Amino acid sequence: MSIKIGKRFIVLRSSESVDSSERIPIILGPGKAFGSGEHETTRSCLEELENIPIFPQLKVLDLGCGTGILSIAAAKLGASSVIALDPNPDAIKTTADNISLNRLEKIILPFEGELREIREKSCGLKDTHLNLIMANLYGDILLALVADLTSLLKPGGYMLLSGIEFEYAYELKKGLINAGCKLLKTRFLDEYCTMVFQK
Repeated sequence: MSIKIGKRFIVLRSSESVDSSERIPIILGPGKAFGSGEHETTRSCLEELENIPIFPQLKVLDLGCGTGILSIAAAKLGASSVIALDPNPDAIKTTADNISLNRLEKIILPFEGELREIREKSCGLKDTHLNLIMANLYGDILLALVADLTSLLKPGGYMLLSGIEFEYAYELKKGLINAGCKLLKTRFLDEYCTMVFQK
């Protein structure tokens, strides 16, 4: 069943026909991973992604990529390279399958592992390297990664975060502001909140 999200996206199952004349299609196949577009955190991330300037040289990290839905969206909006990172092998397999379904193999690199591992590997992730970091993860996980995330983001770059329980919102906001980021927007959803920062 297709889902229209925001002003520009439509999420489709691989069994459905694709009509890209009206909206940008994100095609998802079967798989064991989070991120179908139905959950409030995924939906809000896609909606906010539409408001972030995407340009041809944009370098993106999708941390905890799940199905790869946010990676695919960023690539289809025009990002030149996306690293889709997740420690779960099922998620990476699902992401890789979805990358193929959307024909984005030249833009999105699926990578199984943790953030600290990827910085040591040969995928080219360096300090102040990224223009956009997306992470739909729990608030306590994001809090522990504040220093790493801000060090990877270029000045002027954006951070799109969700999956944050309300009790972590203030602490995360404070941590990122202290690390040199400006809060642009907070959206309180039914159970979580989504936040957009700029370094």
